Amino acid sequence: MSLSATDVAITDVTEVTIIVVAIAGIPQLRRTLAVVTSQTRDEGACEVLVAADYRLGSLDDISAEFADVVFLSHRDCTNPTTLTTLALRRARGKRVVLTEDSCIPETRWLGNLLATPTKGHAAVGGAVEPMEGLSPSMWAFAYVDFFRYMRPLTEGPSPSLSVCNVAYVTENLLTVESSWSSGFHETNVHSELTKSFGRLWLNPAAVVRVKRNVTLRDAIYERYAFGRLFGATRIAKATATKRSAYAIASTALPVLLTARMVRKASSDYSIRRQFSKSLPATIAMVLAWSWGECIGYVTRSLPPSISTAPELPANPSESRRGR
Repeated sequence: MSLSATDVAITDVTEVTIIVVAIAGIPQLRRTLAVVTSQTRDEGACEVLVAADYRLGSLDDISAEFADVVFLSHRDCTNPTTLTTLALRRARGKRVVLTEDSCIPETRWLGNLLATPTKGHAAVGGAVEPMEGLSPSMWAFAYVDFFRYMRPLTEGPSPSLSVCNVAYVTENLLTVESSWSSGFHETNVHSELTKSFGRLWLNPAAVVRVKRNVTLRDAIYERYAFGRLFGATRIAKATATKRSAYAIASTALPVLLTARMVRKASSDYSIRRQFSKSLPATIAMVLAWSWGECIGYVTRSLPPSISTAPELPANPSESRRGR
């Protein structure tokens, strides 16, 4: 899926493009869009694009509900990396904001994110936290993925940002187009952006909350798949010696990642309490990610499937989306 700068920098530029990557389901997308579109009314010239996995089903009803939103779908785009690229092809904004349909923005999310200065920053992002009331396994699912972005946080430089809550200057993205033209892997994109535009910057006042409802088995597979994707992508251009070094170092990942999560949990009582209740599921997902990352380094190959875990239907009689 290749594209050029002219494919993205089309006419009729607006101030901000908000891209919602839809991989969870139509009900989740509806929930997210209701909040996102309500916040765009306070931020001037905005456009909202949805890049949806075609396997979610027909978008006719929801597109009628949100007439000002542009809905995009393509059979070759079935995971967040390719869906993000699909939407970036159509983005007209001077700035681009990314989030996903598993996320529910809090009040003033968009305003706080856009108010964060961009000068000297490769990208700016916000906090990502589990929604209240999640089961222990679903809290663990969110925690393993987003613990780095959970409050308490201090505004300032950050080693990473989540594509569930991040904003870019479009012109800057275009200068590193080769790093995302075939799939938006934030590790690679952020690495290229920081070389030219400064540090990644985290603003804890811009908050989204994550709510997923999948089986534990599917959650574990997703962590494995994205761990393997991360590993294979990270060493795609590395020498054999460097790949071997990464593979050997990855054997320490379960201990290293768990230690980081314990340290984060110790900083806040509410996190510590949830962490204790979710520990078995957390360990299972840490092991799955670590094994996937190691396999990615060793084989340099992507997992058989990198689709996200299918959401369980609210109504048990509904059919589930296949992986």
